[in-house]
Amino acid sequence: MTFLPARRLLLLLTAVAPLFLVSGTAGLLADLLLLAAAAVDARRAGRTHIGVSRTAPARLAHGEEGKVTITVENIDHRPVRVRVTDDLTPQLRRARDEGGAEPTLTHRDADSAWIPPGAEARFAYRVRAVERGRGNLGDVYLRLLGPLGLVWYQRCESIPAEVRVQPGLRDLRRYRLLAHRHRLSEMGLRAMRQPGEGSSFESLREYVRGDDPRRLDWKASGKHGTLIVRQTETERSQNVLLTIDAGRLMTEELSEAGGNGVRRERIDSALAAALLLAEVAAQHGDRVGLFVFSDQVHHFFPPARAPLSRLVDTLSEIEARLVEPDYPGAFAFLGRRLRRRSLIVLFTDVIDARASSALLANVSAATRRHLPLAVAIRNPALERVATAPVEDESGAYRRAAAEELLLLRNVALATMRRAGVLVADTTPERAVPTVVNRYLEVKRRGRV
Repeated sequence: MTFLPARRLLLLLTAVAPLFLVSGTAGLLADLLLLAAAAVDARRAGRTHIGVSRTAPARLAHGEEGKVTITVENIDHRPVRVRVTDDLTPQLRRARDEGGAEPTLTHRDADSAWIPPGAEARFAYRVRAVERGRGNLGDVYLRLLGPLGLVWYQRCESIPAEVRVQPGLRDLRRYRLLAHRHRLSEMGLRAMRQPGEGSSFESLREYVRGDDPRRLDWKASGKHGTLIVRQTETERSQNVLLTIDAGRLMTEELSEAGGNGVRRERIDSALAAALLLAEVAAQHGDRVGLFVFSDQVHHFFPPARAPLSRLVDTLSEIEARLVEPDYPGAFAFLGRRLRRRSLIVLFTDVIDARASSALLANVSAATRRHLPLAVAIRNPALERVATAPVEDESGAYRRAAAEELLLLRNVALATMRRAGVLVADTTPERAVPTVVNRYLEVKRRGRV
């Protein structure tokens, strides 16, 4: 409970101050009367009856804006003037206006409102999701002006409101919209269904010029007296395991925060691509699982056709750690838990063949039972340094170092490819369509 002087009280105290020049007794008496009136005003302000509620988006995409609304209901017998503010979770920041300033809570372009008896006022502001994860909005703070306008009474209301910030939600919503309109090409995605190639029989039809002769069905051709080809489609009911390296390389920031304060690490791009891939794989009838590890195993959901809500919630809470990943331990764990041949989509990155030797050895060994797809998310800033014009000696050294790092990285990825590992080398911006298209290609060719 806190009482604060209002502007009117300060103005009145200033106005009666000249009385001390005439009579000290008169000035003191005037101040005592004002303070007595302030005490009465504070007491009545503290007895004001109001109701407070808050609405906030339960889930936001990383970098997306949402609206928070605080509703104050006056259940007292007198009008009351109210000012409102609240605490935000670290995952959110107040959105900036066009001038770059952070706005306060607003109600009709003001930070306070007069509320008649039995009425309510809504204070709304916009927030931007700057970090992934789950957090709770803090307390709501209200200031109530006394009936005489001399004192503000400040009180605190605890109104829990959980908000999840999830990378990839924006891509997922856009995908569903474009899929409904049959315009997935706008996202750089291929068609959902790929008849004509694959391993699952669909139907027979007459041969037309350009068909692959290897698909001729000679038994059906002899029966019908004309050339007949077998038409196939991608096989369903396969295992897809989303495997996320949550070690130190995934903590690297791949884009600057900029004016909106949004922080994006390598793992953010991985989580966005994993979320959409889970949606697409489930639509194809595949069983989808999740495996997250760093120096230990954090999550393992075996591939299943269960609803993706649990997987989505887990993806929103994954944090990369500044530790060296335990690749031998992670793949040994999979060897015990994952018996059926699966497409293992590993989101990670490599430095060079020597520094990433544990990753190269274990993901290459996994090809004996599974089909690994290594998604390597590169750093665009490093590529810019490697191609930047040289202006001085230090710039020449930076460019040479960047070029060497990129060369060693490419050698490590080439080593994976020679071992039979599929590799998707992508930028953060292209991670989502690249991963989904590689999955569709695997389905189309029936490689799992």
